[in-house]
Amino acid sequence: MNPTLRAYVADLTAPYGIAVREDLIEQGVGHSYGEMCVPLLAELVSEERPADLLVLATGIPDVRLGRATATYLSWHCAGAPLAFAVCDQGLLAAFTALHLIDGYARTGGCRRAVLLVAEQPTLYHELPVPTPVPDRAAAVGVVLEPDGPQGALSIRRHTNLAEHHVADVLAAEVARLSGDRSEPTVLLGAQLAEVVADRSVGGDVRVCRENQPFTGIWLELSRGLSGWQESGRQVLLAEYDPTLGYLFSATVRCGG
Repeated sequence: MNPTLRAYVADLTAPYGIAVREDLIEQGVGHSYGEMCVPLLAELVSEERPADLLVLATGIPDVRLGRATATYLSWHCAGAPLAFAVCDQGLLAAFTALHLIDGYARTGGCRRAVLLVAEQPTLYHELPVPTPVPDRAAAVGVVLEPDGPQGALSIRRHTNLAEHHVADVLAAEVARLSGDRSEPTVLLGAQLAEVVADRSVGGDVRVCRENQPFTGIWLELSRGLSGWQESGRQVLLAEYDPTLGYLFSATVRCGG
């Protein structure tokens, strides 16, 4: 156990009156995002096809509180890419990460980007507000290439959206994508699936695991991407944060 960790966490939480979980600190439990993601980089990126950009998205803080994890991962990634971390955005962090990747890709200076999404269930303090917490640690990585087989990428954000409007807005997005192609595969985050409930939104809908709130839809994307590339499938990923009233979606047009 890091002997300074208890005092560090206490200093962070004291202004907010949040209790420190000294039992977890004493036990030394938890998984570091750095150690979780390094093996993914070894599988996804090679010296022959290095990365230009790396973006790490998380919803739960890392247990290695003093480390710049994105920088650490860049050191372990072929190409030593420019690296960012997106946090404090809850369930929508990965969509912001994709927005960053898309922006850099549009400059022409990013041939290959790595999106890493990670979560782990250990917090060294009590939660100040109700927050989805995974039941296990998980990390997923996806390589995105503007000219690669995953095709075009687009991100849409709907803000100040009341829950009773969510299903209609999502259905309109699916209809828009279905206009000149077959219906897309729709990957719904667990929170969004709960809001939509039994209302039909169109497309081939797949609901991702509730116990993996941050990585669920991205795990589904990584598992199905190669098959969707072969069939030229459109894939719509979407999640809703009811606290903020934000509906974010990302469309991957596989096969161009």
